[in-house]
Amino acid sequence: MRSPTRHKIHSVLYSSTLDTFLAVCQHRSFTKAAKVLGLSQSSVSQNILKLEESLGVSLFDREVRPIMLKPEAIMLKEQLEKQFSGIEETVDLIREKNELKPIVKIGVVDSLSSNIAPALIRILTEQTRQISVLSGISPNIANDLINKEVDIIITSDSLDGVDGLSRYFLCQEPHLLILPKSSHLVGETITWQQLISCEIPMVRYSRRSASGRIAETHFSRMRMTVPSKIEADTTRVVLSMIADGLGWGLSSPLCLMQCPDMLNDIHFQPAPQPSYSRELYVVTRKNEYQPLIEIILAECAHQLKATLLPEIQENFPWLIDDIVIDKHALLLYENEKKGC
Repeated sequence: MRSPTRHKIHSVLYSSTLDTFLAVCQHRSFTKAAKVLGLSQSSVSQNILKLEESLGVSLFDREVRPIMLKPEAIMLKEQLEKQFSGIEETVDLIREKNELKPIVKIGVVDSLSSNIAPALIRILTEQTRQISVLSGISPNIANDLINKEVDIIITSDSLDGVDGLSRYFLCQEPHLLILPKSSHLVGETITWQQLISCEIPMVRYSRRSASGRIAETHFSRMRMTVPSKIEADTTRVVLSMIADGLGWGLSSPLCLMQCPDMLNDIHFQPAPQPSYSRELYVVTRKNEYQPLIEIILAECAHQLKATLLPEIQENFPWLIDDIVIDKHALLLYENEKKGC
């Protein structure tokens, strides 16, 4: 007996008349064929009569029970089943190929989401059955990965303390000092102590964010205490407060490129030495999605080099040499281009 799935394919690929004919052949009964097909017995009889009229032959001996297939019916049945078998194999191959494509959810840190997400979706569409790209601050998307709500993340938090993950370095970028244009420190070479002691406080990224934690770690290593007076989660809010003269801040080029419309409202210069940097990683659960990881690394490295670096160089030419993109990821992209 044909399975419901096979019957569904059969009904789509063949006319209802041929479908009725094959059902009558299989069950040797108009009544049983009608029941299986969900038709009335009269509809089955009419379909068979139509087929017989179009062929100009009688296909069944209706005088016996169960009905008998005449030689013409046997020949037609064998040809249809042969053709259907070949078509069904093709349908199975199509289904299998599609089923092997994964459904993937990717979490992307805010500072890359608007620039990287469209390119990732474009290139991964052919590799996946369904793809979702979610953005957020690094700790949030990291928790999503740990809780299996996303499959892959691009993050500034390498999650070193979490077992069962695979981590792939993508790039490293320095932090720079952001000042109100009215600040007396504009253009001056200053120390961290001078900066911390100036008349306006630091506008820091929230400690819930990876950027906030990175800054906190840096100050802790230097055994410096920076008063915590103003915090914000997003780069746009941090920049707007600095533009209003409420304080100074630290950020990275990729974070700043989220807000190109605000760059003329504030002043940027190298941070005091020793400075510190931010690293970005592609992280997934161990040994999962390896082919996709290479595609993601390659595309992210390409977008950084081809799209974001020129913009960064235009706005912050003095720090371009401090940005490092993983050479292996760039090589993956070149190899993929050659393979196209």
